[in-house]
This record gives sequence, C-alpha cells and structure tokens, in this order.
Amino acid sequence: MEEKSVGGRKFLLLNWSDVEKGVDTVAERVSGDAYEVDTIVGILRGGVIVADLLSDILDIPEVYVVGCRSYKGTEAGELKIYHDLMLTGLQGRSVLLVDDIADTGSTLDAAAEKLLKPRNPKKIRTATLLKKPWSSHTPHYYAISTDAWVIFPWERVETIKTVGKFFVENMGFEEAVEALSSLSRLSRKKVQSIIMMSPQRTY
Repeated sequence: MEEKSVGGRKFLLLNWSDVEKGVDTVAERVSGDAYEVDTIVGILRGGVIVADLLSDILDIPEVYVVGCRSYKGTEAGELKIYHDLMLTGLQGRSVLLVDDIADTGSTLDAAAEKLLKPRNPKKIRTATLLKKPWSSHTPHYYAISTDAWVIFPWERVETIKTVGKFFVENMGFEEAVEALSSLSRLSRKKVQSIIMMSPQRTY
C-alpha cells in the first residue's frame, strides 16, 4: 500500500496483496461479530471482486450482483441503478451487501433501500474494503479509513482515464506517463495513448 501526493491531492495505491489483506480483515470482523450471513450481494464493479473474495473466505457460495454507479471522473455524480438483483425475494435471508469503498455512501444506501429492503430480507449488513471519513453510510465492516483517492488494481485503464491529465498538469507529461505506467503496470505507449484519447476531466 502506497500513498502518493500529486498536485495537493492524495492517492492511495493498492496492489492485490493489499486487497487480500483487507478482505481478510473484513472477513475476520464479520466472523467475530457472529453475523450468520447466508447471501452476499456485490455492487458492480469493484464490489463484486470483493464479494467473491469474501465468499471464498467465509464459505458462502451464494453471491449475487447489483449495479449502481455514482461517479463521473473524480467527483460524485448522479446515482444510477443499471443492474437489478435477480432474486425476486430475500425472505429469511441474512444479506451482506458488499462494495469496494464507501465514499459518499450514496451507492450503498441506494442499493440497500431500493434493491434489497423491498425484497424483505431478514437482515442487511454492509461491508467494504475502505471507507472515507465523510461517507454518509458507515459500513458494519470495513478494513481501512482513508481520505485519499483510492486506486484499485482492477482499475488500470480507468485510473489513467480519470486522473491521467491531472497527473500531466501537475507533473509534466513524461513524468506523469512514467508514474502511471508504474502504478497501472501498462506500457508507456499504452498509457500515452489512453491519456491522449481521454476527454478533459474536471477536478
């Protein structure tokens, strides 16, 4: 886990080992709380990766997905639900709703209120790898609290599209390409292409 400062903004870089350690921590907290989860619901996209890793450790085979998106660039945007839960009912189920991060909290709130509660589950608890201090939703279980912009290992291209030009503006083109190539594990040529093709972002 590495924190990098660029242009007065903090970026927290996570690798796969960091993710696994975070998932282990969340799993220990779920187990230690004696919450008998029988159904895991992951929020697309990053939350599904975390949900799958948790299902393996907690030995809970039923994992479902919902799709909620609330980001445009690095600023919170309008929340959209684009993938509904395939289960028509959750009666008698103890659900663990999983996302990768609780930032504004709106995604977790919307998924719980609009997609899960109307299906009458027995209980709903939430889990994330990370939580921002200002989140309106505090997950029942999380591993890390941070106020930095988090870069996940499954967002290699998306990261460059989102922050590439910000890096260039604050580091210069060559240094930015080198830094982004290192953190994304993509070639310099690929990074350059992504930056040049990406629309101007508002930060």
